[in-house]
Amino acid sequence: MVGISSDAGRISSVKRAMEGYGIDVLVCRNPENVLFLSGYWPLTGWSLVVVPLDGDPALIIPRSELDYARESWIKNMYTYEAESLEHIWNPYRFIAGILEGLDLPKGIRVGCELSMETVATGSIAGEVSYACTPTFDLLRDIFKAVLVDATPLISKLRMVKSNHEIERIKIASKIASIAIEKLLGIVRDGLKESELAALAESIVYSEGVGFEGKVKRARGFAFVMSGGSTSRAWYPFNISSDRRIMRGDPILLEFNVCADGYWVDVTRTWILGRPTKEQEDIFYILMEAQESVYKYENPGVKACDVDRVARKVIGVRGYDRFFPHRLGHGVGLRLHEEPIIHPLSSIIIEKGMIHTVEPGIYTDRYGLRLEDVVLVLGKGVENLFPGYKFLSLGE
Repeated sequence: MVGISSDAGRISSVKRAMEGYGIDVLVCRNPENVLFLSGYWPLTGWSLVVVPLDGDPALIIPRSELDYARESWIKNMYTYEAESLEHIWNPYRFIAGILEGLDLPKGIRVGCELSMETVATGSIAGEVSYACTPTFDLLRDIFKAVLVDATPLISKLRMVKSNHEIERIKIASKIASIAIEKLLGIVRDGLKESELAALAESIVYSEGVGFEGKVKRARGFAFVMSGGSTSRAWYPFNISSDRRIMRGDPILLEFNVCADGYWVDVTRTWILGRPTKEQEDIFYILMEAQESVYKYENPGVKACDVDRVARKVIGVRGYDRFFPHRLGHGVGLRLHEEPIIHPLSSIIIEKGMIHTVEPGIYTDRYGLRLEDVVLVLGKGVENLFPGYKFLSLGE
């Protein structure tokens, strides 16, 4: 596997932001922020990054993760023992000893993830470990510190992607594309929604691990809705059921793909068989809405205006009340992050941002949505997932 090289300037830019925020030391434990700050995506969620305003950063990890953590660009690496038969594991005891040994001053302002109440899932399915009260109490005690919520600072820094992050997100997009290509050869009437979703996820796992010699860990999360359930596909949750897909059904695939901690979030909708005239009209309205965004969006415009451009296309066609959600959201170290592309968002679009563009129209009988992922360039945008935009399957 190819290791991660240093993300040039990352720590320097973080320190500049810390200074403006009045933070002496930044300590992050949530895996996505450890990845952002160090280049290492933790396995279990028990790793910490410590970034002092004066001095070099440090990475604290369980010894069992050392082989993976060697990819980090942080050179000061401290390990502690995992669970053994000699003792019941108490990671806080080990972490406290390492933090004491860093010999940082007392009475300082420590930035940490006080209000980060959503975290990306890890590659080990079933549990996500993240910073909470015990971690914050430990930091307060060790450094006699005033804790400062660094979540807004980190969120703002994460909005603009580095070249390294862009390349990793493009890899995740390639894996998603391979999975959909294979999936389209499998779709047939009689398959359950859950079967189709499981096949999509398994392709990501089998094809993504080792992809191009660059990916160690890959996971897919697929949600398939068909028939009338697609009218509810805009709800803030997606469920694949045991419903069997029938000819004439719309099939909506919400597909989240992660490669070594970097995510893409895409959606495609097809009709199994021949679409109706209304379905064709709606589908092409959605494509027109997306294309209007790609022609308009540039650094310097407001996120609310990006949303407005797509919403206007849909409204002119009389479907405005059937588009009940925001146009998009940032994606990268998590599925949903800043910037939010919403009618009320005043965020200014910047070069290097990556976000979704996902107009949808949901009638009482069915719903259609298209979701791309775009990179904001110095001028215009690059669509990182342009394929599979056709409506009919298996005519």
